[in-house]
Amino acid sequence: MTIEERLEKLETELAETKAGLAAEICTQNFLIVNADGQPCARLGMTEDGAMLALCDENGKVRAWLGVGKDGPVLSLRDENDKVRAGLSVFKDGPGLRLWDANDKTRAVLGVTEDGSGLSLYDKKGEIRAGLGVTKDGPELDLHDENGNNRAGMAVDKNGPGLSLWDENGKGRAGLAVTEDGPGLLMSDEKGQLRALLGMFKDGPGLGLYDANGKRI
Repeated sequence: MTIEERLEKLETELAETKAGLAAEICTQNFLIVNADGQPCARLGMTEDGAMLALCDENGKVRAWLGVGKDGPVLSLRDENDKVRAGLSVFKDGPGLRLWDANDKTRAVLGVTEDGSGLSLYDKKGEIRAGLGVTKDGPELDLHDENGNNRAGMAVDKNGPGLSLWDENGKGRAGLAVTEDGPGLLMSDEKGQLRALLGMFKDGPGLGLYDANGKRI
């Protein structure tokens, strides 16, 4: 067999191999198994779109990557088939969510057109803290066991401020620093301003008010 004939035969074999590979790859599902026949990975199509699933040594899906009509999603699962972490990119922006072993959301991190934010939840699923950055500036909110906002701190164009609320959602105390100077406000259980202490350009000032808002 001449060199030309050998080259021609090799090209024919390569072409046949390529055609065979194309026939195997052009499928809706592709399954990878280990030496024992246990599923290790699956690449395929679902009703929502393409997906890739990775399994542990017991054949349980532990990582799932998919692209659907809303966007790409990555979910990670524990040994009990509980989803514990999810990463997504939708039209509103990217987001990360973490769950505990009881399917309760414990942390959410996201970025939208309005800004970025981090929310933390307790074991009951109640929000306890929120940290965010919007067009107005950074802000921090703290909540009680019932999910009620009890403390808030923010920095905007006017300066930093701290607000405290009671269990009924009434603002009871506020501390702020503006271009006029620092000031402290205290209110009664009805949210009525009762005391004001400030340091202004003209000097310190104290204001006391009755239940009707009239200065004493």
